Amino acid sequence: MRTIPKDQWPDWIKQRLGEGKNKEVKESGGYFYLYGYKNVWDKKLKRSRKITKYLGVLKQKGGRIREHGHVAFLLSLLDNHDVLETLRHNFPDEWKELVLFSLNRVICPSPLKRMGSWMEKTTLGKYMDLDPPSGKRLSKILGKIGTNVKSQSSFMQKLIKDGELLLYDGSMIYSTSEYNKLLEIGHDKNNLFLPKANITLLFSKDRNVPIHFRLFFGSVHEIKTIKTIMEEIKKRDIMIIGDKGYYKNKLYDDLNGLKVKFIFPLPRDDARIDYGKECSEVFEYHERIIKCTSYRVKPYYLYHYEDQHLKYVETTQYYRLKLKREKVTFHEDWAGKIALLSNKRLKPKEAYLLWKTRDRIEKAFNIFQNYLETDHPYVSREEVFRGYMFASFISLLAYYCVLNVLKECEINDKVSVDDVLFEFSKVMIEERKHPSFAEIPLKVEELAKKLGAHDIITKIWES
Repeated sequence: MRTIPKDQWPDWIKQRLGEGKNKEVKESGGYFYLYGYKNVWDKKLKRSRKITKYLGVLKQKGGRIREHGHVAFLLSLLDNHDVLETLRHNFPDEWKELVLFSLNRVICPSPLKRMGSWMEKTTLGKYMDLDPPSGKRLSKILGKIGTNVKSQSSFMQKLIKDGELLLYDGSMIYSTSEYNKLLEIGHDKNNLFLPKANITLLFSKDRNVPIHFRLFFGSVHEIKTIKTIMEEIKKRDIMIIGDKGYYKNKLYDDLNGLKVKFIFPLPRDDARIDYGKECSEVFEYHERIIKCTSYRVKPYYLYHYEDQHLKYVETTQYYRLKLKREKVTFHEDWAGKIALLSNKRLKPKEAYLLWKTRDRIEKAFNIFQNYLETDHPYVSREEVFRGYMFASFISLLAYYCVLNVLKECEINDKVSVDDVLFEFSKVMIEERKHPSFAEIPLKVEELAKKLGAHDIITKIWES
């Protein structure tokens, strides 16, 4: 609940309260509450103390005020990407609740039992012609979705476009649930034993959106997850941009056997790296000069780089430690050097830029697990857990729909997805016989115009 400054009171409240002497107006969830207050002298504290008294709810004649702009914006983007129609086709009985869950995770992640209450604060129910569901009903629906693997797969197949390059990566979801069969004990990044499930993600490099998601038992090996994904999306152009863990497990030989393209970094002591070869080509990456070369190391290709800034940093750090008489091992001819191994013939600069796209899918996992709060879900039944994660994947897709609009308008470095949805939530509709908009703040108007969304967030649903 927030206190609204007098100069920001809605016009109808100003008309009702006048100067509002010794009055405060607080707002929560689109409702306005009136408080009276007075200042009294506190003998013990030896200062004035404010005493506040609740006076009641302020209601404008006509109807309830609901948040509208963020819901309208997200629904419009999902509709433009054919997500709503595809969900309706594949989940004819559950698609409305799926949309409710997905939008809630992006806007204001809530427990299942509170999603219906959150929906009541917004115009989503009017758009979807949906009554607020209970947590029990949502759990039941997620369970049905979780067991409907065929519809999940069909939905994701529709997201993939022919000819686009797909980036692959895997991660883990931890949970303390005792009855979820997907969860199996394994090591986390801190070498602790925790119940986990494996999760894989395919990401469109060309469109900057997640397009495929899959859950596996916690004990399933990486190469088996890749084989399963390959079977599901046959004849698709997949490239795995890996880290040193892939090299350590020698997955590149398995991937090459499956004819899956990959790019992996090599450790600097790998015998295949020829440090005597001159890096004769030069390109610039984010204002850093990169020298490069490439050569064949059958059956693969090796791409070798010398980052001039990294070379300076590493060399300088070494000599500083040496001056302090600290014992440190250093190969000066390795300084600033990066080597990539691939089974695809590329130009060195092209290989380097593809490798750098790895951070896109890593960021997608970070958003999925942290921003959407799916990292440690407590869901006891396996089928509900599967439905919960699939619905969260749709939330991730919605997030990237907004992010890409910000990128197209070149303001993603100044305005976040969270910023947009928060500001657009200030566009509210007063439900009367003929619904009308409450006063829209100037800042919101300006942002909506920049994003080309003004007509979207100020459009009232069709009756």
